[in-house]
Amino acid sequence: MCGVLGLLGTTRPLGKGLTLIAHRGPDHKEEWHSAKGEPHKASLGHVRLAIVDLSADGNQPMHSACGRYVIVFNGEIYNYVELRRELEAQGVVFRTSSDTEVLLQGLIREGPSFQLRCNGMWAFGMWDRRDGTGLLGRDRFGKKPLFYSQLAKGVIAFASEMKGLYPFMKSVEPSRDIDRHFRDLFRYEHTEECVIQGIHRLRAGHWAIWRDGNLSARRWWNTLDHIGVAPKRYEEQVEQWRELFLDAVRIRLRADVPVGTTLSGGLDSSSSFCSVAHLASRNQVQTPGLGRWQRPFCATFEGEEMDESLFARVVAQHVGVDLNEVPINPLQSGWSLLESLFQVEDPYSTLPFPMLATYRAIRDEGTRVTIDGHGADELFSGYGHLRFAEWEASSPEKLAEVRAIIRSTTTGELTPETPMSPIFWWRHRMACQIRKGLTPVARLGQSLACCPQPPLAQATFHEDQHHEQFLRMDLLSRGLYEALHTTFLPTLLRNYDRYSMACGIETRMPFLDWRLVCFTFALPWTSKIGGGFTKRILRDAMEGILPEPIRQRRTKRGWESPMHSWLRGPMREEIEEIVETSSGLPEQEAARQAWRRFLQTPKVSRDDGERVWTAIQPVVWRTSLTRGTRGIVGQSLAD
Repeated sequence: MCGVLGLLGTTRPLGKGLTLIAHRGPDHKEEWHSAKGEPHKASLGHVRLAIVDLSADGNQPMHSACGRYVIVFNGEIYNYVELRRELEAQGVVFRTSSDTEVLLQGLIREGPSFQLRCNGMWAFGMWDRRDGTGLLGRDRFGKKPLFYSQLAKGVIAFASEMKGLYPFMKSVEPSRDIDRHFRDLFRYEHTEECVIQGIHRLRAGHWAIWRDGNLSARRWWNTLDHIGVAPKRYEEQVEQWRELFLDAVRIRLRADVPVGTTLSGGLDSSSSFCSVAHLASRNQVQTPGLGRWQRPFCATFEGEEMDESLFARVVAQHVGVDLNEVPINPLQSGWSLLESLFQVEDPYSTLPFPMLATYRAIRDEGTRVTIDGHGADELFSGYGHLRFAEWEASSPEKLAEVRAIIRSTTTGELTPETPMSPIFWWRHRMACQIRKGLTPVARLGQSLACCPQPPLAQATFHEDQHHEQFLRMDLLSRGLYEALHTTFLPTLLRNYDRYSMACGIETRMPFLDWRLVCFTFALPWTSKIGGGFTKRILRDAMEGILPEPIRQRRTKRGWESPMHSWLRGPMREEIEEIVETSSGLPEQEAARQAWRRFLQTPKVSRDDGERVWTAIQPVVWRTSLTRGTRGIVGQSLAD
């Protein structure tokens, strides 16, 4: 896990850009430049977080034996052991034991399509010195970022974070669409659009070729093309899902440094942690990286409703290990508010302190890699998508069960709901058929509907919306497909990359193993919600691995911060300095009024905190950008 930076079409010192992303790779920094007299010019830079092959042989930029190819790579190829054996059988001789060289050799022999054989997370840039072409690539779901900017005619820069590009740009200004991005924080991460004008992202599951001064991108991964047929018997589905998940955890424990875990006490992170313990107890993992899994880390918020340390303790006690609790104080996180926003780059709906402080504590304990539970909500149910299941219910009794399950996620208890009357059920079913496009009178849907209608999922790409596999999906699966590919997950992956890499920590997510994702999307909606629970197949697959109070826990909380308490308490002074003294910003007056109303409210709630943060964030974010970029813009190209 590292940071990459490159210039194609010119050679320039990369020092300032590498310094701005040095937190991603605290173990080694290096840059390479085309030699004087070479017909094609490029500069590649790398900051390394050493995880696999800790020797100097694993440093980057890495060159092929013939010297023709140079690569900078950020990520991990978890199945590199198996891929290496296959390449060695073809006659490849390896000089290192790193996954970087496996990727390099695979790309040389098979081109961009080699990514289809890789299981992991990555973003890379590879330079062909003979032909003067650059190849950029990004993993299936966009776990690792890659940004680029056209600096001049025939010159392009790419980097792991936007701030790595700033020294090479003439100016750094918010995007012309920044107001729209502020209004809808979850709708742009899957596109090429960025919050900084002149910067674009390589989209997830894409590769791009730079040749003759032009960059052309192509999509290499579409989940819909890889969804198979799941077993019809639910028991077989559970068994196969469990095997896939445990194997996803197993290969993510491959590392030459200590691997730890984050643990909230929720179903998702507990499943990841307990699966590590399950594999370790059966000696099914042989890796130096297993050393620190017995020290799970949990962020705590004393006296706040989002504190879940009680549940995390239940999990730790079940496994027989001590829980490492990390008390969160925004004034002791290591970052000021402006520094933290500049670090994470994009605006978001909550403050970054809990995540930054937790990952910093993990790093301070000597751990470099964590196994996290992200991705399960988008695979099964979350963010209101359970409502789609109401439209798939095949009987009044099933509809009543679904509604009771949905209600239990808030109350914590499953209380049966009285089935609807026959006439009400008939109207509901007619609306469902219309909603799913099975009747030509779709415009009658609004008048016939008898319960709130969830909007149909809008896939990221036009071809996805008309893809045969997408059209065969039930409405819940369509909604989850959107959440995983276009809205929630891309945004969360971006955030957690910044949170963890700000502290030199690599996060691994077994729920996002592509094999598991494709298998889960092959399942019917009844395997995802049913039997009285959300995330049905996950719960059943974890029987005997998870403690029962956690496996059957119904309530759910996200990893957030108590903004309403912090903004009126420890953060008040910094917020007031920013909001009250800012000038020349379009949102400043609205921010000041919202802030003053918030302070005058006698008793504030969590919702009040979210509302005032939404109002003041544009001013705080713009200020963080202005102050963070002072003295670093437009320097290197003039050197």
